[in-house]
Amino acid sequence: MKITHVKIQPVNGMPRLKGIASIVLDDELAINEIKIIQAENGMCVEFPNNNKNNKNNKNKNKFGYQNIAPLNPQIRGYLQSVILDAYQSALEAC
Repeated sequence: MKITHVKIQPVNGMPRLKGIASIVLDDELAINEIKIIQAENGMCVEFPNNNKNNKNNKNKNKFGYQNIAPLNPQIRGYLQSVILDAYQSALEAC
């Protein structure tokens, strides 16, 4: 799996949310609304999840899974690295 396109929209005025990313995988699958977050230990990404308002089931949909979730540390690291690099480049271009 390879990220073939990244679009970054920086966000201003929010303490933790620094940007929104959209990616395309293998020119075939788009994932939108990936949040770029300033966490205590540095920048990270948060994948889309429509169920944040349900406190009892915060990270799960009706079937028990997140909407989008990397299944291993290697793919999560790859996706996060590419997105954060693109975010940094977008900031430098402003």
